[in-house]
Amino acid sequence: MRDENSKKSKLSWPKTLVKKWFNIKSKAEEFQADDVLYGGGGEEWRHNFSEREACTIKKSKTEISYRGHSGGVQRGKIDLDAAQVTDVNNYRIFVATWNVAGKSPPSHLNLEDWLHTSPPADIYVLGFQEIVPLNAGNVLGTEDNGPAKKWLALIRKTLNSLPGTSWGYHTPSPVSDPIVELDADFEGSTRPGDSPGATQYPPIEYSGSLSMEDRDRQTGQSSYCLVACKQMVGVFLTVWVKNDLRDDVRNLKVSCVGRGLMGYLGNKGSISISMSLHQTSFCFICSHLTSGQKEGDELRRNSDVMEILRKTRFPRVHSRGDKNSPQTILEHDRIIWLGDLNYRIALSYRAVKTLVEMQNWRALLENDQLRIEQGRGRVFDGWNEGKIYFPPTYKYSNNSDRYAGDDRHPKEKRRTPAWCDRILWYGRGLTQLSYVRGESRFSDHRPVCGVFLADVESINRSRIKKSTSCSNSRIEVEELLPHLHGYTEFNFF
Repeated sequence: MRDENSKKSKLSWPKTLVKKWFNIKSKAEEFQADDVLYGGGGEEWRHNFSEREACTIKKSKTEISYRGHSGGVQRGKIDLDAAQVTDVNNYRIFVATWNVAGKSPPSHLNLEDWLHTSPPADIYVLGFQEIVPLNAGNVLGTEDNGPAKKWLALIRKTLNSLPGTSWGYHTPSPVSDPIVELDADFEGSTRPGDSPGATQYPPIEYSGSLSMEDRDRQTGQSSYCLVACKQMVGVFLTVWVKNDLRDDVRNLKVSCVGRGLMGYLGNKGSISISMSLHQTSFCFICSHLTSGQKEGDELRRNSDVMEILRKTRFPRVHSRGDKNSPQTILEHDRIIWLGDLNYRIALSYRAVKTLVEMQNWRALLENDQLRIEQGRGRVFDGWNEGKIYFPPTYKYSNNSDRYAGDDRHPKEKRRTPAWCDRILWYGRGLTQLSYVRGESRFSDHRPVCGVFLADVESINRSRIKKSTSCSNSRIEVEELLPHLHGYTEFNFF
C-alpha cells in the first residue's frame, strides 16, 4: 500500500508542475467571491452560484402568450424598441494599482488615505503586483495565497468603515465635470499633455473559501461585497461593489495570461475580469509587464500587451443565457487597464531627477516610453490616459520619499525614476474625474488611483409595463424582454 501511494505521489508531482508552468488551474481554484445576501453582515462564503443562475435561466422565456376575453390562448405581436425603455445612469468606479514589492501587509497598515474618495464609489477595482516575492518557489511551486487573504481582510475592513458608506440603496452619481486642463505654463506647473500561456475560466462557480477571521465583523452590516478576486503568482485583482448592486452584477468570468519565464509563466502577465452591470459589460485588466530599462525593453512590453489582447478569452456557456456575452477584451462596452506596465523614461538618472525637482512634467512625458510607443501606434492605439500631475511612482528607497538611485550601493543598478504604474481606458461611456498617486511608503512603488464615471444602461421595467398596459394581456416583464428590438439575451439576463 505504501509503495502504491508513493507511486501516485511521484506521478502527480509532474502533473502539478506542468499545470503550474502552463498556468492551468483546477476548477476549485478558479477564483473567489462573496455571495452576499441583502442582510449585509454575517454573510457566508457560498460554494456555488447554481441556484441563482437556475432562477435566471428560468426567466428567459422566448414565447409570449396571453388570454383574451374569450379565455383562449392567443399570440400577441410586441413592437417595442429597447432604446425606448432603457435608462442610462452614472456609476462611480474607483480604480487603483499598486506594486507592493513582495511584502505581506501588516494588520495595522492604513489603507484609508489610499481608498478614500468623496463621495464613496459604487465599484472598487483594486489591482496588485508582486503580492508575493517573485522567487523560484512562488513562480514554480504552490501558490502562496496568505498575503492575498491579508489584503482582502484589510480592504474589506477599510471599505466598510469609510465615511459615507452606510448601508443602503444606490443613488446614481450626479454628472461631474471631467478633469479641466489649466492654462498655467508647463515649466512650473504639474500638467502634461489560444496557447498554453493563456488560461480561460468559465463563469464564476464561487468555489473558493476563506476563513471567517478574514471578515470584517466590526459592523452589523457591511456596505461592500467582493464579487471577484483572482491571484496569478504575484498579480492579484479584486472587484468590490456596493451590496445593493450585487444582484445587478452578472456574467462574471476571468481569464489569465502568463507572460513571464519562457513566455508562459505567471510571474508576469495579466488577470482580466469580465462582468455586466445591468445591461452594460465591463472588462478590468490588471497586468505586470516585462521589466528592464535597457533600450528595446519597451518593445517586449508592447509584445506583452499585444499577446494579452490576443490570448485573453472569456468562454460562453450557452446553458447560462450568455450566448452573446463578450469573448475578448475589446468586445466589452467599458474597458479599464491597470497595473505595473513598467514603461520607463528614456533619459539619464540625473536628467530625470533634475526635471522632477523642477516639476517639468511635460519634458519628462515627452520621453516617457508609453507615450512615445502610443504616439507611434505600436501599443494601446486609441486608448486614453488621464493627465499626469504627479512625480514618477518608481523606484523609492525603503520607507522613504527619496528615489532609490540616491541611496544605492555602488554595485547596485541605478533605477531611473519612471511612471511604471498606470491606468488606461478604452471606448466611450467612461469619464475620468481624477488621476492621482498615493504617498504610502510601504513599497518601492507609489500606488496610483483614478475615479471614473461610467454610463450604465438599465431596462426600465415600469416603462415596459406602461407601454403594454393598453392591452388586456397579462404579460410578465421578463417574458417581454427577448422581443425588444436591440435586445440580446446577455444584456438582459
